[in-house]
Amino acid sequence: MKYPPYPYYIYPVSNQIEFEPERRESSSRNTVTFTKQLLNHLQQRRGREISVATPVEIIKGTLEEVFPDHILVSNEGEHYQIRLEGIIYIN
Repeated sequence: MKYPPYPYYIYPVSNQIEFEPERRESSSRNTVTFTKQLLNHLQQRRGREISVATPVEIIKGTLEEVFPDHILVSNEGEHYQIRLEGIIYIN
């Protein structure tokens, strides 16, 4: 008898546990709601001095514009486009 070429811990899809669709939807819904709230908060702070922490550095400057997927911060003639996924915190 020959064994299948894959390890024993890989099972057919029919044997896998399916997650409840409500759980996945609610998580997605919470993320969308949080993103909308963040964008609304940032829209109110346009033109003001902010400090944005990213995994690489902390960028301080004026919040110039807010886009659906990133923000534009300017500091002493330099412009920084910061993706929303890359923001750790805003002060």
